Amino acid sequence: MRLDTAFDEFFAAIVLGSLPEGRIKSAYDRLFNYLTSNLPLGSRVFAQGSIPNRTAVKPPDRFGEYDLDVVAVYVATGVSAEAALDGLEKLLALDSDYARRIEHKAPCVRLRYADDEEGKFRIDITPARQLKTGVLEIPRRGEGWHESNPEGYTRWCLSQGEQFSRTIRYLKRWRDVSQGQRQGIKSIVLQVLTAQYYLMNGGDAETVVRAFQGIDQYLSASPNSAPEVCNPVLANENLTARWSNDQYRGFLRHLGIARRLAESALNEPDETKSYSLWQQLFGKDFPSAPRRSTPSLPVVPPVPPPPDFGSHPQRAPRRERYG
Repeated sequence: MRLDTAFDEFFAAIVLGSLPEGRIKSAYDRLFNYLTSNLPLGSRVFAQGSIPNRTAVKPPDRFGEYDLDVVAVYVATGVSAEAALDGLEKLLALDSDYARRIEHKAPCVRLRYADDEEGKFRIDITPARQLKTGVLEIPRRGEGWHESNPEGYTRWCLSQGEQFSRTIRYLKRWRDVSQGQRQGIKSIVLQVLTAQYYLMNGGDAETVVRAFQGIDQYLSASPNSAPEVCNPVLANENLTARWSNDQYRGFLRHLGIARRLAESALNEPDETKSYSLWQQLFGKDFPSAPRRSTPSLPVVPPVPPPPDFGSHPQRAPRRERYG
């Protein structure tokens, strides 16, 4: 069954709430002011990733993570990838609060914040340099510089429409509960594949099923290793290049199970069973079937006694003599 109301409740349960959104905004505003005050004149600082792309979901439990990705465009030509990352790390370390939060990462500098009731929170900051209009170069330790177009990708995500945003959040929650954030398919790969198959004007349930069917059919044609999936705003970037064969095959197994479960949930005519199937797919945040009260039998009033009942005292029966 479609269960439109249940999907609305599910959507409200998995989007980031006011607490993490407020925390993200406060942390970003402070970081933006710090970087723009200390980087060279003309530098640009902006957020990228699931927050501006409107695809963010809260962690499935308090052990999960939510994050914000930030890009700082200021690096001069000729600076090595390692030097750019080290330089950004040193700049952040000048602030005593940031200094205690820094984590050394290959593609970025990470600021780790205290956990809260929503999960673990971090900000990943990537130094970048302008290559040409709309295209940046970003570093990775040991690999040098790579082209990227984060602003273009955000515009692409927003252009897909509201149903795309909702569907991606549902599929990300399925990924997080079935495979985990770290072991599952990368969000950007999931988004690009979903964009090819989701129903722009469909309901939530039908769109989820259609996305699972389309992605499963496409990837199943390459059972042992991931096919190339190009970035829609940077054609020379293969988004599956780092997807290991073992992890890819594991994802295919989860995908096949999810497709069959979603099809069964949509086609199930019994409401209670349909709720249960959707909950198996998406986890505990998908609502349970509402309890239906059993109608009670009508109360039959007692038959009133005859009008003269009690006016004549009862007497013991007379003994009869025989013989």
